[in-house]
Amino acid sequence: MDQRVKPSSRIEPLPPEDSPDLKEQFEAMRKNLGFIPNSILIMQRKPKMAKAFAQMTASIWDPEGKVDRGLKRL
Repeated sequence: MDQRVKPSSRIEPLPPEDSPDLKEQFEAMRKNLGFIPNSILIMQRKPKMAKAFAQMTASIWDPEGKVDRGLKRL
């Protein structure tokens, strides 16, 4: 039985400048990770989702947290 799966089309990340209201979140990610992940640049098409993800990321990177940086990056 030959089953071929058609690959899904790729969604291009948008430049950070497309969502000025997410600038603060993007800068926090750039500070903590050294870059803005493509996943969040794609998510900015749905600003509520991008903000929720950024809020979760900020919670993980809270300086008061007791988890080491290596684990946080996972």
